[in-house]
Amino acid sequence: MAVRESVLAEVWKRQLIRRGDLETVGGQTVRVLYPGRQSTDSGPDFCDAAIALDGDRVVRGDIELHMRSQDWQAHGHHRDANYDSVILHVVLWDGGQEVSPLSNGEKVPILAVSPYLTCRLEEVEQARGLSPPESPCRATVRRRGQAWTSRVLAEAGQERFRLKAGRFARRLARVGPQQALYEGWMRALGYAKNKRPFEKLACLVPLSRIDDYRGHEGISWIQAILLGTGGLLPSQRGRGGEGRCLPAAGQRETDRLERLWRCWELSPAMAVAEWTLFRVRPENHPVRRAVAASHLVSRYGNDMLGEMSHLVAEWPDHEVHRRLEQSMTVDGDGYWGGHFDFGAETRGRPSLVGSGRSRDIVVNVLLPFLWCWGQQTGEPWLAEQARQVYLRHPRLAENWVTRCMGLQLFDEQPKLPSACAQQGLIHLYETCCVEKRCWDCPLGQDGTPGHSEAPGAGQLLDAEITEEVE
Repeated sequence: MAVRESVLAEVWKRQLIRRGDLETVGGQTVRVLYPGRQSTDSGPDFCDAAIALDGDRVVRGDIELHMRSQDWQAHGHHRDANYDSVILHVVLWDGGQEVSPLSNGEKVPILAVSPYLTCRLEEVEQARGLSPPESPCRATVRRRGQAWTSRVLAEAGQERFRLKAGRFARRLARVGPQQALYEGWMRALGYAKNKRPFEKLACLVPLSRIDDYRGHEGISWIQAILLGTGGLLPSQRGRGGEGRCLPAAGQRETDRLERLWRCWELSPAMAVAEWTLFRVRPENHPVRRAVAASHLVSRYGNDMLGEMSHLVAEWPDHEVHRRLEQSMTVDGDGYWGGHFDFGAETRGRPSLVGSGRSRDIVVNVLLPFLWCWGQQTGEPWLAEQARQVYLRHPRLAENWVTRCMGLQLFDEQPKLPSACAQQGLIHLYETCCVEKRCWDCPLGQDGTPGHSEAPGAGQLLDAEITEEVE
């Protein structure tokens, strides 16, 4: 039969391969800890996978699938930086190559799965679209009921809250409270694809330095400093509106920011290659988010911590969620009210930071930071108030983790009652589901191994758990 890549994707997703003796074409042993989540976007086929190479060396990243190893270069992946996150090239048939090259000069091992198949490819084709075996957590949830499940998710959500606060505590001890909070919300502005670059930008342009320029030429100084240090100005990207001639308004804005940056230019700029620009939603473009950051710095300067503490402490319970959300919302104005990037116009005038992202920052950054700060400064009332606001915070928008976990646990997509419950789902996914550690999960306490349990996965250290998803 003519085999399609979708069949290979089904083999990998369901792990229809022998698990104990996998070996790459180059002779490395491979143990699949988590095959990853199947991507519907461009780029690698499976994201956030975890494998163990040569025994216990755990590697995390993406998986790319092809029929033959030669397809990697035939499709141009060796020149595409979007595939530099791939940790394993999975093919059906061995094409004689031991590794596949990345654009950054690294090489990826190749695993040919045809010798390890546990069923015929015809059977895989016929089984596509059928539901996988029921997971142990769904059986437990059905038996224990909604009230018990809600308590488990609330406890997991509070544990995630404490872990976030602990990370802030370690950073706070090194750089102080204002800078640590600034780095936290800058990271959150980067969304999933640009968290690290925004965090690096916050370190390169610390709040104490940028605050000195709040009064110079309005907000333009701050925008020039952030965009220039980030390597995001048109001259640094070798372009003018994606190769277009910019309209007059765009050219004026570009010239002004370029001039201000030339006056600054005290530290080396980041390389544009450090940012993910490919397949980023226009409203999440790093240029637009850097402009949004300039508004927040201009609004609060070195006193965001004081302002947030005041909101949590002084406003009544029924108002505090809305006030915190408003504190991080930024409406678009001027040139950036109608542009996603230099020369790229918007439809309408979307916010620079809308209500959805504002709520995410409140739950993932502001409240755990305030809890941490209250604990460290001997103000237990502030810590407790931040915790109570978190417990009562309305649910956030769904993301791929909460959607997948919801479908795994329930017969239909649930409407979870709070942000804390959603955070609990994410915590269980990261600490148990990623490693298929059903026996460690409070939702799978029957003692029955899951259908997708990976031998040896429970031996991983907690410190190796995959990076958080906000």
